[in-house]
Amino acid sequence: MLAEIHGKISSDGSNLSERLEDQLTANVFGTLRYLPFHKGIQPIFSKAVFFSQTDQTVFINGLEMQKDEFIGDKVKFWVKGERSEIDVLLELDHLIIGIEVKYHSPLSSDDQLEREASDLLNGKGQTPKFLLLLGTEPEVNMIAKKVMENRKLPSGVHFGYLSWQEVLHQMVYVQKNETFNEFQRLILEDLVALLRKKGFARFQNFQSLACPLVDHCSYFHFYTDEQFFHLSANRIEKEGYYEFC
Repeated sequence: MLAEIHGKISSDGSNLSERLEDQLTANVFGTLRYLPFHKGIQPIFSKAVFFSQTDQTVFINGLEMQKDEFIGDKVKFWVKGERSEIDVLLELDHLIIGIEVKYHSPLSSDDQLEREASDLLNGKGQTPKFLLLLGTEPEVNMIAKKVMENRKLPSGVHFGYLSWQEVLHQMVYVQKNETFNEFQRLILEDLVALLRKKGFARFQNFQSLACPLVDHCSYFHFYTDEQFFHLSANRIEKEGYYEFC
């Protein structure tokens, strides 16, 4: 609904296949607005990864100090700045968080995050500003690491990342450990079902297999269209040392 309201999806749905990223953004963050902050967005975002312990601490403390449970009016979508468009913008009491959402597509350009960070800096006041990259594992980890190595982001913006797999993991944890009314529980159940349908559930163990016990006479075949690791070597040599990342 939100994606169509903001013009990301045409009224007849003809470009829906091209805008799955925007639809996912709207479905997840649009729905999270209906949950109490400390039972929805706060526990999920608390698992964001930063490259500085100081940034991590400021971010966690800022989330915990949020007073209002309802923050629907503080969540904005596809905010246009001078140099970029930020997918989701949260203007909390003690934090401003810009989120770049990725699903299947790569960054639109090498300087996309740099431009978004610049627009965040132009925002109001001295409130700490954070830019989060949300994507799938392991690509989001590698992209974030490369961004930090390039050191092109403005110093006034704190950069971190979060994976869709971790978002789902935290939703399941909250679902089991928090108390909700029947309406809130239904909202969370729908979100969990959606992210599982998207394939964001991590491998846990062999218990879910039809043959849970590994037998020496059987074999197990794992397949996926995602790249799980990258080996930067053209040739494998005996007794060599290789790092997987």
